[in-house]
Amino acid sequence: MAETTAETTTAHPTIHGGTHAATHHIAPTTRWRKVLRFHAHLVEMVVVMVLGMMLLAPAWDWFGAAVGIEALLARPDVGAVVMVLDMVAAMTVWMRVRRHGWPAIWEMNAAMAAPFAVLLVLFWVGAVGAGDMMLWGHVLMVPAMAGAMLLRPAEYTEHVHGFDLVWLRERWPVLVGLLLLVGTLAGAGAGSGVPTWLVFAMALVYPVVGLLRNSIRGRSMVLLQAAGLAVFGGISLLAGVLVGQDTGAYVLAAGLVGHGVWDAFHHRANAVVWRWYAETCIVYDVLLAAAVLASTLGS
Repeated sequence: MAETTAETTTAHPTIHGGTHAATHHIAPTTRWRKVLRFHAHLVEMVVVMVLGMMLLAPAWDWFGAAVGIEALLARPDVGAVVMVLDMVAAMTVWMRVRRHGWPAIWEMNAAMAAPFAVLLVLFWVGAVGAGDMMLWGHVLMVPAMAGAMLLRPAEYTEHVHGFDLVWLRERWPVLVGLLLLVGTLAGAGAGSGVPTWLVFAMALVYPVVGLLRNSIRGRSMVLLQAAGLAVFGGISLLAGVLVGQDTGAYVLAAGLVGHGVWDAFHHRANAVVWRWYAETCIVYDVLLAAAVLASTLGS
């Protein structure tokens, strides 16, 4: 009987104080593993942030030349905004592929942008120079990112995220939208080079496709499509009347953004057109509107 008791005590350390001994040895290992995972995630995101700046910089060089805003992009404040956009784009894609939740993604993006948001204001009022703005923006960004991670410690210390390559593969409509944008800018440029009828033409696709697919169902959807044609047709007409003026470019850009919202509504509702088309059009509309505005402001 004594041997049985001894064997049981050896096999099950929870008996006769075994729990305390086991906890004493396991807890530090678990704690250090969490610390290592946290710092590994932080290093990973800093690398992604740097790669985003490096890989997207050539695209901005081409964009500036195509739209004619090289001087605008050379400004320190505009350059800082562009750099933050590059980092946010890279971080969003990477964190989503790594299966992070969207709240964590938005928090991380906000943390990266926050130091530059403050420093840009100080730069505009003359409190800091361009060099200090860029230097301290990068220095403060890393602790800001660590702070965002501390808001959700389990997100970065306990979860094994893996890679969601399916989500990445399904983003091919984004690439189509980017290619269409490149073709538009290469063929016509921005500003006055973008035809004002484009907004109405894109709006016309919805009822045409809806009729072909028989996907416009119900009186409310018919009225919605008719209203969309009327609104976007009016925007195209007004932009055409004001063509060659800054106001006309602003109207055109507003119409493109509005159509991007129209696309997002249909994409979310999975209505009328294919979801891939709506996703493609969102990318195309919003970025083309940004090109029109940049060309107008930079001229």
